[in-house]
Amino acid sequence: MSQAVTPIPPFLDTPITSDNRFSTAWNQHMVDISNTLASLTARMGVGVTDGSDATAGQIGEYMTATGSGVALATGVLATIATITLTAGDWDVTGNVGFTAAAGTHAYFGVGIDGMDTLTTATFPAAAMNQSMNASVRRYSVTASTAVNLVAQASFTSTVTASGTIRARRMR
Repeated sequence: MSQAVTPIPPFLDTPITSDNRFSTAWNQHMVDISNTLASLTARMGVGVTDGSDATAGQIGEYMTATGSGVALATGVLATIATITLTAGDWDVTGNVGFTAAAGTHAYFGVGIDGMDTLTTATFPAAAMNQSMNASVRRYSVTASTAVNLVAQASFTSTVTASGTIRARRMR
């Protein structure tokens, strides 16, 4: 495998000629730099610029999964939705909506692979809906990795949860 060579400016050649034009050596140096940058950009995968979806493996790749109507048991962490990340650097987040029947509600919590957002409060005893976002979590993985959107609640009635987990390839 050949190693990229960084263009070296032609220091012994005057950059600008007496008639304010670049010398041939400096023109070639700038072409070399432009080619090197183009090559690096192509290898780095700069994402898309035309409004289309980034393809698998491309910077900006976006994945979602949704789960709905998951019955919760009080105080027990439950998986709402799962995505499988491919090798790369990802930011993952999600949102869960809770539907609670009338009763006592002590707390609601959500997270990515564990509870990271917890709300404790004096909730109304009437039937209610509560929506919460999970904090963004970074995953840098070298192999396919399952990631879960989870939820938990404490209650005396019944609670179901629905939600969406989202991931975007950062690099």
